[in-house]
Amino acid sequence: MAPPATFGVVAEREVYLAKEAVPGTIPASAGVPVPLTSFKPSDKPTWIEDESFQGSMGDAYGLYQGPLIAGFDMGGHVVGDHGLPEALYNLLGDYTVSGTAASPASTTNAALAVGATALPVASGGTSFTAGMYLWLQDAGTPAANEVVMVTATGSATSIPITATRFAHLTAMPFTNTTAPYTHVFALLNGSVGAANGPAQGPTWCVTDRQGIASNGAIQYAYACMSEVTITGNAEKLLDWTGKVACAAGVPAGSAIGTTSVSSVVPSPSWRTVTGIGGPASGGTQVKNIAEHAVTLTRAVKPYNTEQGSPQPFIIARGKQGSTGKLTFAPSIDDSARLAMIGNTQPQTQFITSNGLTGSSLVSVQVDILLAGYKTADINDGSELFGYDVGFKAYHTATSSSGITTTGASGGKGAVKVTIINAVPTY
Repeated sequence: MAPPATFGVVAEREVYLAKEAVPGTIPASAGVPVPLTSFKPSDKPTWIEDESFQGSMGDAYGLYQGPLIAGFDMGGHVVGDHGLPEALYNLLGDYTVSGTAASPASTTNAALAVGATALPVASGGTSFTAGMYLWLQDAGTPAANEVVMVTATGSATSIPITATRFAHLTAMPFTNTTAPYTHVFALLNGSVGAANGPAQGPTWCVTDRQGIASNGAIQYAYACMSEVTITGNAEKLLDWTGKVACAAGVPAGSAIGTTSVSSVVPSPSWRTVTGIGGPASGGTQVKNIAEHAVTLTRAVKPYNTEQGSPQPFIIARGKQGSTGKLTFAPSIDDSARLAMIGNTQPQTQFITSNGLTGSSLVSVQVDILLAGYKTADINDGSELFGYDVGFKAYHTATSSSGITTTGASGGKGAVKVTIINAVPTY
């Protein structure tokens, strides 16, 4: 008997992310490939059984399909350009970006509304050509910086662009850009920069190209992150994991081919520098952290309604929380325990960089203004004593050492993550 000719090879699996213009609507493009070490999707229909009395000893007389939902766990090494940034944008919702200034530059001569697709200028618009990425240098407090793409060569007084996410005042400077770009992710509050309604970040379509389903892939629309964890261990690579709720998977409408991932490589966690009680520099840098983790959670609830469809009417995002852990190994003093006993809630910062410069720079910076230590247990499991610290990050609009966890929406945040890379915008 001849062996089967159609099957999926695990080693050739590839996962893609694409931002949805409308939640639950699969985009035409599968998006960008994301290098992952784990991806475990699961369709989770609600099953309804008929358990009525029917004059016999049977326990159930029918199985009916209820609402459809799915979810998955995913994760991999932090490569800095794709994967973790999309997950943070999805979960936190507040996103601003600035680039490295390049020629040409100009200034708007009229205000811009949310969704504007042209930059008004007094003159010189023809200097801006299709494919340029323009940094809109917002001067608000807080600043709503964003990067838009020029969609066609401008006229003398108008430059066509991709739609703005923020409103901007007249006389706003803008400039062409080059890498690196600085992306800031914080907690979204209200509707300033919101993608899908008050406090709602963007949703993603996740394509699992596994070679089994029709056209070789299954697509999961309406993906909403409920958890993102960034983990560093001095003997490993910087990693991230995530949990997602989404619509039930459907076969891809067309064939999904293989796409090469970017050339950005992960960084070993020993490159991380940690600041406790201040930034990760100067007198507040702590050099005896063997492992750290920061977990961002988001309440996610699918709402099922009587709408003639088993798919959720909406998947809504609610409260956001943040916890973490620090492993002092070896512990060279009693500061961790004293910080817990004294409830000092120290500012904490982690910065992991690939050590390069210019357009090759990739870094991940996590800022926490109030890290309330809940536990600080001495660890005697190795040759030298250490401390295992568990903390919760508390929401605040204050700032310290020039750092704030507040985003463009102006609300109180517990954690802010800044990623520098060569990607113009997400």
